[in-house]
Amino acid sequence: MRIGNHNIDNPDDWRWELTAVTQRLLGDTIALGDSDWQVITGLGGWTRAHVASHLAHQAETLAQMADQITRNHEPITWRDIQSDADLNAGARRSAVGLQEALDQSSATLMNAFTKMDDQAWATTIRTSQGALPASVLVLDRLNEVTLHHIDLRLDFDFADVGPTLTRTLLQWNLFRAAPRFSQVELTIVTDEAYSATVGQGEAVTVRGNQTNLLGWLTGRKSSSSVLGADELDLAGPV
Repeated sequence: MRIGNHNIDNPDDWRWELTAVTQRLLGDTIALGDSDWQVITGLGGWTRAHVASHLAHQAETLAQMADQITRNHEPITWRDIQSDADLNAGARRSAVGLQEALDQSSATLMNAFTKMDDQAWATTIRTSQGALPASVLVLDRLNEVTLHHIDLRLDFDFADVGPTLTRTLLQWNLFRAAPRFSQVELTIVTDEAYSATVGQGEAVTVRGNQTNLLGWLTGRKSSSSVLGADELDLAGPV
């Protein structure tokens, strides 16, 4: 998987993985009551309900993008902005409403992905980091569901993410983080023999197992969980 030059793996593999992680998320959230959804997470004051509102909105947005690509097979621009008003309104739903929103939006998205053919998957999406193939829609959703499931603090953590998925998400988040390293050339080296470099400027190498590196890079683990990151401020979860 080389995100930078668009040599990206078959999205069908990620779709199977996305189905699995989505089912696990929905299986964990179905038991939550109204008060459970109001528990604060580590995401800047967001409750679990805010996380659910965000996930449902993202699924709906990606489904709309996938549908547009399927109809026209023409380049589109990435869009995934949720207003605070919309986020908060979604978070005020009951436990049943939140579960329905997660379930229905996830089903809508997977149905939209099912309709995409090879031409659709290869269609260009214009992003702030250049043009990427539409297959990144699956990868981005896989990343969101996995990380936000961890944020919900429902007995699911980085250690529960399989090694192959962890490596994939590490690569994706390193690509996404590249603009944040305009003054630093960051090299990560995993204990599992993977390395990559992004950014420009002073060279810094951060080492650790890939699970801790993913947690650190996404702002969910401290710099003490890896080696060489003490001087780097990633400014919170992403």
